[in-house]
Formats: sequence, C-alpha cells, structure tokens
Amino acid sequence: MTYLIGAGTAPPLGDLRAAGPGDLVLFLHDARKHPDFARCWEAAGVAVFRGAALTVVMA
Repeated sequence: MTYLIGAGTAPPLGDLRAAGPGDLVLFLHDARKHPDFARCWEAAGVAVFRGAALTVVMA
C-alpha cells in the first residue's frame, strides 16, 4: 500500500505505524505544511523500521 502525506492529506497514524514490507510512505513536496507533520514523520520512522520504503518528493 502507498501512504501519501501532504499538506491536506495523511493516513491515520496507527495505519502508518503498522506499515511494513511492501508498503511505501510517500511524503509530498508540501508535507511539512501538514498540521501533524512531526507526528507523521515519527510514525513513518516506525514504518521504515518495520520494513516499509520511504520516499520524499522535493519538487
């Protein structure tokens, strides 16, 4: 599954933390404008530790 995080969109944090092998966490270019960005970033770290892939789009 692909989890998109942007200024106006993010999955529930529990779903993000449960991501693992075969999943992709995708931070869009405007993700830092999301009100819960820090919590999303932390949850993405848990997902990566569990085996999910992480991509950050800069442009």
